[in-house]
Amino acid sequence: MKKYLHYPLLFLALIFSTSIIGQDVITITEAREIDAEGSLTRLGANVELTGIAIGPNFRSGGQTWVLYDTSANLGITVFAFNNDVGYSVTDGDELKVIGELDEFNGLAEIIPESIEILSTGNPIPEPLTVTEMGEMTEANLFKIENVSLVDESQWGAANFNVDITNGITVFQMRIDGDTDIAGMPAPKGVFSVVGIGGQFDNSAPYTSGYQIFPRSVMDIDPYDTGGNTGIDYEAITLEQAREVDENGNAVRLDDNVEVSGITHGINFRPSGLQFTIINENNVGLAIFSTSNAFNYNFAAGDELIIKGKIGQFNGLTQINPDSLFVISQGNTLVIPKQIEMMEESNEGSLVMMQMTGWVDESDWSAGGSGFNIDFLNVNGVEQTIRIDADTELFNASIPDGFSFVTGIVGQFDSSEPRDEGYQLFPVRVEDFDPYLGVNQLLKPYFTIYPNPVSDIINIDTELKINSVQIFNVNGQLLKVEKSNDTINLQDLHQGIYYIQINSEEGLYVEKILKQ
Repeated sequence: MKKYLHYPLLFLALIFSTSIIGQDVITITEAREIDAEGSLTRLGANVELTGIAIGPNFRSGGQTWVLYDTSANLGITVFAFNNDVGYSVTDGDELKVIGELDEFNGLAEIIPESIEILSTGNPIPEPLTVTEMGEMTEANLFKIENVSLVDESQWGAANFNVDITNGITVFQMRIDGDTDIAGMPAPKGVFSVVGIGGQFDNSAPYTSGYQIFPRSVMDIDPYDTGGNTGIDYEAITLEQAREVDENGNAVRLDDNVEVSGITHGINFRPSGLQFTIINENNVGLAIFSTSNAFNYNFAAGDELIIKGKIGQFNGLTQINPDSLFVISQGNTLVIPKQIEMMEESNEGSLVMMQMTGWVDESDWSAGGSGFNIDFLNVNGVEQTIRIDADTELFNASIPDGFSFVTGIVGQFDSSEPRDEGYQLFPVRVEDFDPYLGVNQLLKPYFTIYPNPVSDIINIDTELKINSVQIFNVNGQLLKVEKSNDTINLQDLHQGIYYIQINSEEGLYVEKILKQ
């Protein structure tokens, strides 16, 4: 009787366990096992897999991306026809995917029933450099070097195959319509390509039809968008491009040249190109294109090669591009050099200047495409800042005139000799240090006296003070007082300081002079 009771209980427990779990926990390597015909040995099995997500998602409204096992250097495609399973693909997510193993034209897939995020921000693998494609490149991230198009006429608008060759082997590259490559012109010349491995073989044995899927324009390096213009471009340095004669005119004006550098600042011309590239010596050159962006989405830190003609606009030396190549991304920006005066030698450079006051605060007024406002440098000489309408500063409140300001030097001088009209172009609130964005609306509610001050400074206000902070001109915090309307400055040396009042209504800052 005792034995009879235990067998049904054990049987029920096994049924219950299977209905709850319902899948085998296996590795991606096991999931990818194939037979002699190239078909999955576990085809149709319900499994649980763990791996790192590698995007992008090649299927809008569904899922097509790679789940990757970094320990085995092997991945599997996650595919859902029109169901995103509640997950947005993010590179580096560690995931648990439960679903059914399937295959499509030789491509191993898991059809997800559920996707659980285990952790985020994990590194994705470096692409493997290969000279042939096969089962190991399927659902892997890899690179093929020094290739070119076999037949440019194969290049379409989106969702097409194109043959590439390294001179020995022909590979098939697939351009997916969900990437930013769709609609781009065909790349010219020799390039390297990084991408996700796929397969499309519609008959057994499934041992051919391997493809590479570049994820974005950055995976084609360099991406020559200019084409064969028949023009010979002389490769020159930015120093050579920036050379001017005694009248301030560009020595290389109208020359067809090739230059390179790192992008800084922002693109001031959304309908075209207007930004600056700078080299490791902090020598910069303006890039300008009226309405052709060359399918380039600006990002600071991009390394570019630009072919075009040297031009000049009101003293500003620039290059008008015929083609643009993205070499790399995420490069370190130069450190701004501190200067007192803007002049020809620092046109196009990233600089920092110390301000000692505004000439006329009322000139800070948003309107049109931007505005100019003058400040005094450390020697009391007027210098000009240009606030462009495409910057976040355009609608910001005026910063304190006693700041360090960072920006790229430009020029607007309409007559020879072109040795005037230099302007500083800051772009972000952080470019004023310290105290950009002070709430000037609160100024009528505060009276701070005496100023200049010897020892004690008083704050007269009806607003509730949460805290008061004292900073030096370098932005270093020196004192903090809680809810106090009298501050003792006796221990501070003579000089300029900033008093920052944090009230419930907002922040107010004022410059004070300690005698």
